[in-house]
Amino acid sequence: MKKASVWMIVPNLLRTLMRKDVALKSKLLLLTGLVYLVSPVDFLPDILVGIGWLDDLVIVPLLGWLSYRSLPDDVQREVIRDDLQKQPTSRRLFVYLGILAIVVIAVAVMGGYGSLP
Repeated sequence: MKKASVWMIVPNLLRTLMRKDVALKSKLLLLTGLVYLVSPVDFLPDILVGIGWLDDLVIVPLLGWLSYRSLPDDVQREVIRDDLQKQPTSRRLFVYLGILAIVVIAVAVMGGYGSLP
């Protein structure tokens, strides 16, 4: 049996935000994780390179997992099944990584990390 790739489940999980059969709790957990990821306000400031990213690497996947676990069982199976039916391609992965890089750069510019005092 094939295992589902975390990187390919993320788009399926994001699609649950638009579903009417998904509880508000699940949607809020996922949105909180996304907002925390792009927000310049963190528990540990990102200025502390490495340590500052540690909270993002723990909190965002945790909120995504909690969101997934709070989905109804049939929706959970659809999220995983859709991933297993589609063959992951390296091109698709590069598109997702490119989008992530653009978002990170935009947040850094808007957060004032690149501006002079």
